[in-house]
Amino acid sequence: MGNLDEPASSSSLILSTAALPERDRLPVWREVFGQMMVRLDIEPANDTSFHAEGELLMLPGAACGSVAATPFRVSRTQKLIAGDEADMLFLVTADVPLHVAQNGREQVLDAGDAIFVRGGERSVIQSRDRARLTNISVPIDDLTPLLSTCLNPSMTVVSRQNDVLDLLLGYVRLLHARQKQHSGELGRLAAGHIRDLMAAMIGADPDDKTSTHECGGVRAARLRAIKVDVGRQLCDPGLSVEAIAMSHGISPRYVRKLFQEGQTTFSDFVLSMRLERSRQLLRTPAHAVCTIASIAHACGFNDLSYFNRTFRRRYGITPSEFRNGAP
Repeated sequence: MGNLDEPASSSSLILSTAALPERDRLPVWREVFGQMMVRLDIEPANDTSFHAEGELLMLPGAACGSVAATPFRVSRTQKLIAGDEADMLFLVTADVPLHVAQNGREQVLDAGDAIFVRGGERSVIQSRDRARLTNISVPIDDLTPLLSTCLNPSMTVVSRQNDVLDLLLGYVRLLHARQKQHSGELGRLAAGHIRDLMAAMIGADPDDKTSTHECGGVRAARLRAIKVDVGRQLCDPGLSVEAIAMSHGISPRYVRKLFQEGQTTFSDFVLSMRLERSRQLLRTPAHAVCTIASIAHACGFNDLSYFNRTFRRRYGITPSEFRNGAP
């Protein structure tokens, strides 16, 4: 939850207490992860043996942590606050209920709900169960210009059913899953998207389902979520922009607009993914006994002639030539 020196590019750290003797797990985790990295005081919530593992992704202007731990109590003390150069805003969520207290106010979160916590104010977060916790932080000074009003989001609860929260968590998961570090420019862009999404949650009207005024970060995260969804449904010949739009609660016109902003169309993106998947299957030994027609059908093509034409147009050779080893 603490303030991190802004890196020139993104960096990711993976930590675990698994290799440590049991007596050293808590002291090392408190010192290395708690005091040095996230500036939190960490202690077990009961007498269970302490264990934790997690990943910390640091971007130029944002940080994202994902930690799995035995029952815990973390606190942000005045001493730790004084050591931070910038006031941060944190969004915290877990897969189990959390008890959160800050400045005399308390909230009990249901599993999956999220809460904003102000870094410059003392706070305590507790879990009675083994939990996987996600924490996303940005400097308040970077976030304030994005807000339409001077709201203090501290202790604001966000429902797990909130569409923007789902987009933000999905976007962060994709950043964690990326094996390569982001360059300085891409890291700043990703941090900007995170700030956009957090600002949208703070200022969003829960009854407003329109997408007309979504900022760049929300649009980018929504497009990523749609592309992931398309990848899951590629084998369905009935995949359509209307079905995707309905599942994401937006209009087909807005889905088309998102792809146009990326210099492509929904149809071209689906076709490209289906052709690429078919190309991979044609060279996979496990599918050597499958006919080209069955592979085409498994990738969502109903018409074998259309598949052959589009494959040759894209790769310069027919599917059978490619399968037989043509470069």
